[in-house]
Amino acid sequence: MKRFAFACFIILALSGFNSVQSQSSELCVFGGIASTKGDINRTLFQARFFNPAYGLRYRHCYNNHWAINISATQGKVEGDDLYSGSAYQRYRNLRFFSNVTEVGLNLEFNFFKFQTANPKTHATPYLFVGYNGFYFNPKAELNGVIYKLQPLGTEGQGTSGLPNSKKYNRLSRSFGFGGGAKFRLGRRFGLVLESGARKTSTDFLDDVSGNYASKPALAAENGAAAALLSDPSIDQGNNNNYLRQRGNINDNDWYFFGGVSITFTLSKNYHNVCRPFKIQLH
Repeated sequence: MKRFAFACFIILALSGFNSVQSQSSELCVFGGIASTKGDINRTLFQARFFNPAYGLRYRHCYNNHWAINISATQGKVEGDDLYSGSAYQRYRNLRFFSNVTEVGLNLEFNFFKFQTANPKTHATPYLFVGYNGFYFNPKAELNGVIYKLQPLGTEGQGTSGLPNSKKYNRLSRSFGFGGGAKFRLGRRFGLVLESGARKTSTDFLDDVSGNYASKPALAAENGAAAALLSDPSIDQGNNNNYLRQRGNINDNDWYFFGGVSITFTLSKNYHNVCRPFKIQLH
Protein backbone atom coordinates (compact mmCIF):
# COMPACT_ATOMS: atom_id res chain seq x y z
CA MET A 1 0.00 0.00 0.00
CA LYS A 2 2.80 2.42 0.89
CA ARG A 3 4.65 1.67 -2.37
CA PHE A 4 1.45 2.20 -4.36
CA ALA A 5 0.79 5.53 -2.61
CA PHE A 6 4.35 6.68 -3.27
CA ALA A 7 4.07 5.74 -6.97
CA CYS A 8 0.81 7.69 -7.23
CA PHE A 9 2.52 10.64 -5.54
CA ILE A 10 5.29 10.70 -8.19
CA ILE A 11 2.96 10.18 -11.16
CA LEU A 12 0.59 12.92 -10.09
CA ALA A 13 3.45 15.31 -9.42
CA LEU A 14 5.04 14.76 -12.83
CA SER A 15 1.70 15.04 -14.63
CA GLY A 16 1.15 18.53 -13.32
CA PHE A 17 4.51 20.27 -13.66
CA ASN A 18 4.23 22.96 -16.31
CA SER A 19 6.17 25.93 -17.55
CA VAL A 20 8.12 27.91 -14.98
CA GLN A 21 6.13 30.94 -16.08
CA SER A 22 3.13 29.77 -14.01
CA GLN A 23 5.08 28.94 -10.86
CA SER A 24 5.03 30.81 -7.56
CA SER A 25 6.11 30.29 -3.95
CA GLU A 26 4.44 30.96 -0.61
CA LEU A 27 5.33 31.04 3.07
CA CYS A 28 2.64 30.01 5.55
CA VAL A 29 2.17 30.29 9.30
CA PHE A 30 -0.07 27.54 10.71
CA GLY A 31 -2.08 27.42 13.93
CA GLY A 32 -4.62 24.84 14.98
CA ILE A 33 -5.19 21.65 16.97
CA ALA A 34 -3.59 18.23 17.37
CA SER A 35 -5.06 14.91 18.50
CA THR A 36 -4.22 11.21 18.41
CA LYS A 37 -5.83 7.78 18.04
CA GLY A 38 -4.27 4.69 19.56
CA ASP A 39 -4.69 2.20 22.37
CA ILE A 40 -5.87 4.91 24.80
CA ASN A 41 -7.83 7.30 22.58
CA ARG A 42 -10.01 5.27 20.24
CA THR A 43 -10.91 8.19 17.97
CA LEU A 44 -9.02 11.13 16.47
CA PHE A 45 -11.86 13.51 17.24
CA GLN A 46 -12.30 13.44 21.00
CA ALA A 47 -12.64 17.15 21.80
CA ARG A 48 -11.50 16.70 25.41
CA PHE A 49 -8.04 15.81 24.11
CA PHE A 50 -7.62 18.51 21.44
CA ASN A 51 -4.45 20.51 22.07
CA PRO A 52 -2.71 23.43 20.33
CA ALA A 53 -0.55 22.90 17.26
CA TYR A 54 1.54 25.36 15.26
CA GLY A 55 4.00 25.35 12.39
CA LEU A 56 5.43 26.75 9.18
CA ARG A 57 4.91 25.73 5.56
CA TYR A 58 6.73 26.50 2.35
CA ARG A 59 4.57 25.90 -0.71
CA HIS A 60 5.91 25.83 -4.27
CA CYS A 61 3.05 26.10 -6.77
CA TYR A 62 3.99 24.48 -10.08
CA ASN A 63 0.77 25.78 -11.60
CA ASN A 64 -2.77 26.65 -10.57
CA HIS A 65 -3.60 23.03 -9.71
CA TRP A 66 -0.45 21.38 -8.33
CA ALA A 67 1.89 22.32 -5.50
CA ILE A 68 4.54 20.82 -3.25
CA ASN A 69 4.30 21.75 0.43
CA ILE A 70 7.26 21.38 2.83
CA SER A 71 5.97 21.61 6.40
CA ALA A 72 7.25 21.72 9.97
CA THR A 73 4.57 21.26 12.64
CA GLN A 74 4.46 20.66 16.37
CA GLY A 75 1.47 19.79 18.52
CA LYS A 76 0.66 18.17 21.83
CA VAL A 77 -1.29 14.90 21.95
CA GLU A 78 -2.65 13.11 25.01
CA GLY A 79 -5.07 10.48 26.23
CA ASP A 80 -6.53 9.15 29.47
CA ASP A 81 -8.40 5.90 30.11
CA LEU A 82 -10.40 7.64 32.83
CA TYR A 83 -12.62 9.29 30.18
CA SER A 84 -13.16 6.18 28.05
CA GLY A 85 -16.58 4.68 27.47
CA SER A 86 -15.00 1.24 27.88
CA ALA A 87 -15.13 -0.33 31.35
CA TYR A 88 -11.93 -2.25 30.57
CA GLN A 89 -10.05 0.94 29.73
CA ARG A 90 -11.24 2.69 32.88
CA TYR A 91 -10.02 -0.33 34.88
CA ARG A 92 -6.69 -0.29 32.97
CA ASN A 93 -6.26 3.38 33.99
CA LEU A 94 -3.42 4.34 31.61
CA ARG A 95 -2.68 7.91 30.50
CA PHE A 96 0.00 9.80 28.58
CA PHE A 97 0.91 13.05 26.87
CA SER A 98 3.55 13.92 24.28
CA ASN A 99 4.67 16.60 21.88
CA VAL A 100 4.75 15.47 18.23
CA THR A 101 7.31 17.32 16.10
CA GLU A 102 6.84 16.63 12.39
CA VAL A 103 8.65 17.51 9.16
CA GLY A 104 6.76 16.58 6.01
CA LEU A 105 6.67 16.69 2.22
CA ASN A 106 3.17 16.96 0.73
CA LEU A 107 1.69 16.98 -2.76
CA GLU A 108 -1.39 19.22 -3.13
CA PHE A 109 -4.07 19.25 -5.82
CA ASN A 110 -6.46 22.23 -6.24
CA PHE A 111 -9.84 21.36 -7.73
CA PHE A 112 -10.17 24.87 -9.20
CA LYS A 113 -7.45 27.13 -10.53
CA PHE A 114 -5.75 28.83 -7.61
CA GLN A 115 -2.56 30.53 -6.52
CA THR A 116 -2.24 33.37 -4.06
CA ALA A 117 0.01 35.08 -6.60
CA ASN A 118 -2.59 34.78 -9.36
CA PRO A 119 -5.04 37.74 -9.24
CA LYS A 120 -7.50 35.86 -11.48
CA THR A 121 -8.14 33.13 -8.89
CA HIS A 122 -10.20 33.38 -5.72
CA ALA A 123 -10.82 30.09 -3.87
CA THR A 124 -10.68 26.32 -4.20
CA PRO A 125 -11.09 23.09 -2.25
CA TYR A 126 -7.97 20.93 -2.30
CA LEU A 127 -6.55 17.54 -1.31
CA PHE A 128 -3.07 16.49 -0.20
CA VAL A 129 -1.01 13.36 0.41
CA GLY A 130 2.36 13.36 2.11
CA TYR A 131 5.21 11.55 3.82
CA ASN A 132 6.49 12.68 7.21
CA GLY A 133 9.17 12.06 9.78
CA PHE A 134 8.28 12.85 13.38
CA TYR A 135 9.63 12.74 16.93
CA PHE A 136 7.54 11.87 19.98
CA ASN A 137 8.32 11.33 23.66
CA PRO A 138 5.39 9.99 25.72
CA LYS A 139 5.26 11.01 29.38
CA ALA A 140 2.99 10.49 32.38
CA GLU A 141 2.63 11.94 35.86
CA LEU A 142 2.98 9.89 39.02
CA ASN A 143 2.66 11.48 42.48
CA GLY A 144 3.33 14.94 41.06
CA VAL A 145 6.45 13.86 39.12
CA ILE A 146 6.51 13.68 35.31
CA TYR A 147 8.30 10.63 33.88
CA LYS A 148 9.47 9.89 30.35
CA LEU A 149 7.91 6.50 29.61
CA GLN A 150 10.21 5.11 26.91
CA PRO A 151 13.31 4.84 29.17
CA LEU A 152 11.22 2.97 31.77
CA GLY A 153 10.43 0.08 29.41
CA THR A 154 6.81 -0.09 30.58
CA GLU A 155 6.13 -3.26 28.56
CA GLY A 156 9.28 -4.95 29.83
CA GLN A 157 11.58 -3.95 26.99
CA GLY A 158 15.13 -4.95 27.88
CA THR A 159 14.28 -6.60 31.21
CA SER A 160 15.26 -10.15 32.15
CA GLY A 161 11.74 -11.32 31.32
CA LEU A 162 12.02 -9.99 27.75
CA PRO A 163 15.76 -9.76 27.03
CA ASN A 164 15.31 -9.67 23.25
CA SER A 165 12.72 -6.86 23.28
CA LYS A 166 14.28 -3.47 22.51
CA LYS A 167 12.91 -0.10 23.59
CA TYR A 168 11.00 1.59 20.80
CA ASN A 169 12.48 4.39 18.71
CA ARG A 170 11.06 7.85 19.42
CA LEU A 171 11.75 8.82 15.79
CA SER A 172 9.17 7.43 13.38
CA ARG A 173 7.44 7.93 10.02
CA SER A 174 3.87 8.60 8.96
CA PHE A 175 1.76 8.74 5.80
CA GLY A 176 -0.52 11.77 5.73
CA PHE A 177 -3.63 12.67 3.78
CA GLY A 178 -6.35 15.28 4.02
CA GLY A 179 -7.65 18.44 2.49
CA GLY A 180 -9.35 21.75 3.02
CA ALA A 181 -9.95 25.04 1.25
CA LYS A 182 -7.76 27.92 0.03
CA PHE A 183 -8.82 31.57 -0.26
CA ARG A 184 -7.08 34.57 -1.80
CA LEU A 185 -7.37 37.57 0.53
CA GLY A 186 -5.59 40.20 -1.51
CA ARG A 187 -2.54 41.04 -3.53
CA ARG A 188 -0.04 39.04 -1.45
CA PHE A 189 -2.02 37.19 1.24
CA GLY A 190 -4.19 34.09 1.41
CA LEU A 191 -5.98 31.85 3.91
CA VAL A 192 -5.88 28.05 4.02
CA LEU A 193 -8.20 25.83 6.07
CA GLU A 194 -6.60 22.40 6.43
CA SER A 195 -7.33 19.06 8.08
CA GLY A 196 -5.09 16.01 7.85
CA ALA A 197 -4.69 12.58 9.46
CA ARG A 198 -1.40 10.71 9.74
CA LYS A 199 -1.07 6.93 9.89
CA THR A 200 2.17 6.16 11.73
CA SER A 201 4.63 3.27 11.54
CA THR A 202 4.71 2.94 15.35
CA ASP A 203 2.31 1.52 17.93
CA PHE A 204 4.00 3.34 20.81
CA LEU A 205 2.90 6.95 20.31
CA ASP A 206 0.89 6.52 23.52
CA ASP A 207 3.45 4.05 25.02
CA VAL A 208 0.88 1.23 24.82
CA SER A 209 1.17 -1.67 22.38
CA GLY A 210 1.18 -5.31 23.47
CA ASN A 211 1.32 -7.11 26.82
CA TYR A 212 1.98 -6.18 30.42
CA ALA A 213 5.45 -6.69 31.80
CA SER A 214 6.23 -8.54 35.00
CA LYS A 215 5.77 -5.93 37.72
CA PRO A 216 8.31 -7.51 40.10
CA ALA A 217 10.91 -7.59 37.31
CA LEU A 218 10.17 -3.99 36.32
CA ALA A 219 10.34 -2.78 39.91
CA ALA A 220 13.60 -4.61 40.55
CA GLU A 221 15.33 -3.64 37.32
CA ASN A 222 13.81 -0.30 36.27
CA GLY A 223 12.44 1.08 39.55
CA ALA A 224 9.12 1.32 41.34
CA ALA A 225 7.89 4.14 39.06
CA ALA A 226 8.30 1.91 35.99
CA ALA A 227 6.17 -0.81 37.58
CA LEU A 228 3.43 1.60 38.69
CA LEU A 229 3.27 3.42 35.35
CA SER A 230 3.24 0.12 33.48
CA ASP A 231 0.18 -1.09 35.37
CA PRO A 232 -1.77 1.58 37.30
CA SER A 233 -4.97 -0.47 37.06
CA ILE A 234 -7.68 0.25 39.61
CA ASP A 235 -7.40 -3.18 41.29
CA GLN A 236 -3.64 -3.69 41.41
CA GLY A 237 -3.46 -7.28 42.65
CA ASN A 238 -0.34 -9.26 41.76
CA ASN A 239 0.55 -8.88 38.10
CA ASN A 240 3.15 -11.60 37.67
CA ASN A 241 1.68 -12.79 34.37
CA TYR A 242 3.35 -10.49 31.87
CA LEU A 243 1.51 -12.18 28.97
CA ARG A 244 -1.71 -10.38 29.98
CA GLN A 245 -2.88 -8.02 27.23
CA ARG A 246 -2.20 -4.30 27.67
CA GLY A 247 -2.93 -2.99 24.14
CA ASN A 248 -3.50 -4.07 20.53
CA ILE A 249 -0.15 -4.76 18.89
CA ASN A 250 -1.77 -5.09 15.43
CA ASP A 251 -3.07 -1.50 15.19
CA ASN A 252 -0.51 1.28 14.75
CA ASP A 253 -1.28 4.75 16.06
CA TRP A 254 -2.55 7.87 14.27
CA TYR A 255 -2.26 11.59 14.87
CA PHE A 256 -4.06 14.59 13.41
CA PHE A 257 -3.34 18.25 12.68
CA GLY A 258 -6.06 20.68 11.65
CA GLY A 259 -6.31 24.44 11.57
CA VAL A 260 -5.70 27.65 9.65
CA SER A 261 -2.70 28.95 7.72
CA ILE A 262 -2.04 32.54 6.71
CA THR A 263 -0.06 32.56 3.46
CA PHE A 264 2.19 35.20 1.96
CA THR A 265 3.27 34.89 -1.65
CA LEU A 266 6.96 35.45 -2.38
CA SER A 267 6.28 35.95 -6.09
CA LYS A 268 5.68 39.48 -7.35
CA ASN A 269 5.10 38.54 -10.99
CA TYR A 270 2.81 35.85 -12.32
CA HIS A 271 2.03 34.55 -15.83
CA ASN A 272 -0.87 32.13 -16.13
CA VAL A 273 -0.18 29.46 -18.76
CA CYS A 274 -1.17 26.28 -16.88
CA ARG A 275 -3.38 23.30 -17.54
CA PRO A 276 -3.92 20.73 -14.77
CA PHE A 277 -3.09 17.46 -16.55
CA LYS A 278 -0.91 18.41 -19.52
CA ILE A 279 2.85 18.71 -19.67
CA GLN A 280 3.97 21.61 -21.80
CA LEU A 281 7.35 21.25 -23.46
CA HIS A 282 9.27 24.34 -24.59
